[in-house]
Amino acid sequence: MIDPALPITFVRHGETDWNRQGLIQGSIDTELNERGHAQSKAVAELFAFRKPEWRDFQIITSPQRRAFQTAEYIRAALGKTLGGLEPRVRELGFGIWEGKPFWELKASPVYPADAEARYYWRPEGGESYEDGVARVNEWRATLTRPTLVISHGAVGRCLMGAIAGLGPSDIVNLKTPQGAYCRLENCQIDWFDAEDGQV
Repeated sequence: MIDPALPITFVRHGETDWNRQGLIQGSIDTELNERGHAQSKAVAELFAFRKPEWRDFQIITSPQRRAFQTAEYIRAALGKTLGGLEPRVRELGFGIWEGKPFWELKASPVYPADAEARYYWRPEGGESYEDGVARVNEWRATLTRPTLVISHGAVGRCLMGAIAGLGPSDIVNLKTPQGAYCRLENCQIDWFDAEDGQV
């Protein structure tokens, strides 16, 4: 059973070369680039600055390398052990579109123009946002303590939308910036940037 009052904080992994090039990553195991390492260090320093706030939080990460690398900076900054690798917070699979540029997907006639339709659209060999929401809710039902989760852009939208009770169109349009963290409490989505404060 999901505890809606349980605090969850979400961090999207730092930048990768594929992010910079506009390529679809999905299940492909990419690494942080130089900027991604710098973003992850900056977020970790932000957590360390407010270290007492995170005393009761466990740290969970997607098993994909870009998320795990980001998590290692945060774990070290907080002086915690990693609570575990969680496959249910891995990135959504984009099937046959992985490795291709986003502009190519968006220009394809198979890609829905309507935001709500995109929520239900499942690429060949991949997952829909609807699938992602089901996956993260299954994971949330196992949580018994405050959790800091390091994950990915599309599945992060699923997590934020599920916690905030958003509809399909709103979920697919949520922002998921890198170099920031997101507090998810009481159905609220609050982003904090490592450089500029709240965003």
